[in-house]
Amino acid sequence: MSALTDLQNSVQAQFAALSVREKRMVGGAAAAVAVFIVFLTIFSFSNKATSIRNRTAEKITKLDEVQTLASGYRDAKARQDALENQLRASNVRLVSYLEDKAKPAGIELPSINPKADIPLEGSKIVESSVDVTLTDVKLNRLLDFLQSVEAGPGIVKVKTLRMEPRPAQETVTAWITIATYKIK
Repeated sequence: MSALTDLQNSVQAQFAALSVREKRMVGGAAAAVAVFIVFLTIFSFSNKATSIRNRTAEKITKLDEVQTLASGYRDAKARQDALENQLRASNVRLVSYLEDKAKPAGIELPSINPKADIPLEGSKIVESSVDVTLTDVKLNRLLDFLQSVEAGPGIVKVKTLRMEPRPAQETVTAWITIATYKIK
């Protein structure tokens, strides 16, 4: 502590030995150094505060993205669970199901060819499908039949539909692949 007081006394003695003009110059220089130090301090605090605000804004943006993704994930998971429940409940026998749907639509099913069950790639879902050939059927009856097939219980979908119009009789010939899905 004595070294500090010795230094202070030495500085005061040298300052007292200066002329008035030199004292003003040293005072001005000391004020300029003090202003510069205050400026650097304020500038560094300002930069630090801006940096913290920017990082906070980035984190808030990322949190918003996470919340959006989480809600999207919840919605997708709910849809997936609903589809899986529908697949578990699906026990549609396509041939008899199609025959039941054809009668109210006024359609005869002369040709129904079942295909082998196929597991879908990368999942535990099995596809059962049939090929149906309808000859000389009215278009409105075909439309009613296909709508009733897809509106039924479980998951039944028309995978392919190829039609050949017969304008003279106002009918069409249709080749249809209809599939249903279930969990293994």
